[in-house]
Amino acid sequence: MRLAALAAAIVAAAVVPDGAPGVGIVAVALLVGVAARLGTGSSLDLWLFGTAALALAGIAALSDAAWVVAIDLIAALLLGTLAVGGATLLAPIAPARALRSVPEITPRPNAAVVPVARGIGLVGIVTVPFAALLISADAAFAAIADGIPFPATDLWPARGVVFVLVLAGALGLGLVRREPLRQLSLERPRALRPIEWMLPLGALVALFVAFVGVQVTVLFGGRDHVLRTTGLTYAEYARSGYWQLLATAVLTLAVIAAALRLADTPTRSHRVILRALLAALCGLTLVLLASALHRLDLYESAFGLTRLRLTAEAFAWGLASFFALVVLAGAVPAVGRNFARTAIAATAAGLLAFSLSNPDGTIARQNIERWRTTGSLDVGYLQTLSSDAAPSIAELPPGLRDVALAPLAERLAPGDGWGSLNLSRQRARDVLAAK
Repeated sequence: MRLAALAAAIVAAAVVPDGAPGVGIVAVALLVGVAARLGTGSSLDLWLFGTAALALAGIAALSDAAWVVAIDLIAALLLGTLAVGGATLLAPIAPARALRSVPEITPRPNAAVVPVARGIGLVGIVTVPFAALLISADAAFAAIADGIPFPATDLWPARGVVFVLVLAGALGLGLVRREPLRQLSLERPRALRPIEWMLPLGALVALFVAFVGVQVTVLFGGRDHVLRTTGLTYAEYARSGYWQLLATAVLTLAVIAAALRLADTPTRSHRVILRALLAALCGLTLVLLASALHRLDLYESAFGLTRLRLTAEAFAWGLASFFALVVLAGAVPAVGRNFARTAIAATAAGLLAFSLSNPDGTIARQNIERWRTTGSLDVGYLQTLSSDAAPSIAELPPGLRDVALAPLAERLAPGDGWGSLNLSRQRARDVLAAK
């Protein structure tokens, strides 16, 4: 386990600071996974969440969109902690706690090794300053030194930070079993009597019904109805409510969680009423999310698709899927018993599907389709997209295409090292070579 963690740290220090994301990150993730497997042993959570974490880390070798890769790597890190710590709230802090066991597994240095290690350290301390002086003193010597593939010295601080972080993370994941997590043991607050939870939940359902009634009118009334009743344009109306509806959906989740924890259901009829009210809230919230997505679609039709709008759309679909899962958990006891594990796995699968769908390519493709209809195209925004969008941008007429791809061609010109090998960037180079 220690060797796997050390190998992960060395590879990370060598490839991560020195280029764009690529197969090097996948290699690091695999080595970290080996360290976690050797340290914690096999379990359902390890294989379920660990596989999902490695799949998300693998996006670094497929996609060039840095924002997508960053989201996936953060999710992979969280899934890695769940893989070794289980589906608990304390899992994300488990590796940090487990690092307390490092002194117990660190062997005492052999007496014969200490002098050798000190000698190697002194070699660097003594020779580096002199080499720098000699290189600066003689042009011929400097020319020889230029041919030696020394790593870039200005990256050494970054390499050191990456080495320490990856080593600590890999060791922490591998040592979680030595520091077992305790489940959260929160005392149950005073339960709400039936009348105390029936009234607020019933009022909330009534409020949602009224709002949904208005939304149905808007959805089918069209542009003229909006102008007549609100005084706003369709695009302004769409933008004005999207984030509020998402916030409403998130708060509804909190209400449902609180009701499940606090509601007292002494009889079977009370349990049926509670489930009916919560199912109604979930169903009505799905209608709210449908309205939010409709608003966003109107706004995108007016102003085009961007990364923020696409991410917001994906988040709304994720919330809708979560509410559907809540309803399923209420109807199927087996899902309810494994709700946390199922929800995490479904979220990871959704994020992986989103990443594999090529978000930047989707943005470019939809904006180009809109340009064919309206004649309006933000070429400057296309220039900010990653290599993932190159095949779609290449469909533009030569003049627009060359302008839109110019920054990408400049960025891809130097090529990639082995650690930054990436399928999307290679495809983009093929597109640029063929134009």
